[in-house]
Amino acid sequence: MSMDSIIKIKDLHFSYDGPKILENIQIDIQRNEFIGMVGPNGSGKTTLLKIIMGVLTPDKGTIEVLGKPPFQSVKEIGYMPQLTPFSRDFPISVEEVVLMGRLGKTSSIGFFNKDDKRAAEKSMDDVEILELRKRAIGSLSGGQLQRVLIARALTCEPKIMILDEPTANVDMKIEKDIFDLLKQLNESVTIIVVTHDIGFISQYIDRVACINRTLICHPTSELTGETIENMYGTHMHMVHHHHEDEKKLS
Repeated sequence: MSMDSIIKIKDLHFSYDGPKILENIQIDIQRNEFIGMVGPNGSGKTTLLKIIMGVLTPDKGTIEVLGKPPFQSVKEIGYMPQLTPFSRDFPISVEEVVLMGRLGKTSSIGFFNKDDKRAAEKSMDDVEILELRKRAIGSLSGGQLQRVLIARALTCEPKIMILDEPTANVDMKIEKDIFDLLKQLNESVTIIVVTHDIGFISQYIDRVACINRTLICHPTSELTGETIENMYGTHMHMVHHHHEDEKKLS
């Protein structure tokens, strides 16, 4: 990993005209790091992601993304939001969904050019769904659909990928497949993943950013039951798997 900051946040504060949602946030994320972002519901995780992507502006403090203000760097970020319910019979193909990731970058209006289609094809190939390109989105399994959404985020050829609970509502095998894929992508892209599955991701990530209004960042090796209990404000049971140095919440 080259040690240069790709996201630099210093003394950041934010509120929605009320109590502070984020307070004194400080973090440097290095190029090609894999960061796991955790915290209880309402802790400010989504708010911080919106600030990184330039959707919200902090009340105080500074943030640089790729050496620029976030609104100038947003086209270099691939974003996968939480999966929301949608009509399974909506008439759109895998390829059409993936091409939507080019909307911030394409020079065309109303249609996609050769560069857009080349980028979409590469991202589908990277996540191993190229053979599904003509399939209707409603016919996919949960794991296939998650790969399509990751491909859509990749299609803007990002330097940073932000994924908000990419393995919510999928089984453990699919979760492992998706994180194996993300680890491969991490060789060339900085990745931030929001998750509640702290123990499982510990074998993939470099650091854990624990958010609960403030932010404390831990190397994965320092993650303990006490750390998590302090963050979530409740007792969490850590299960050690016998065949891997891995912990899982239960």
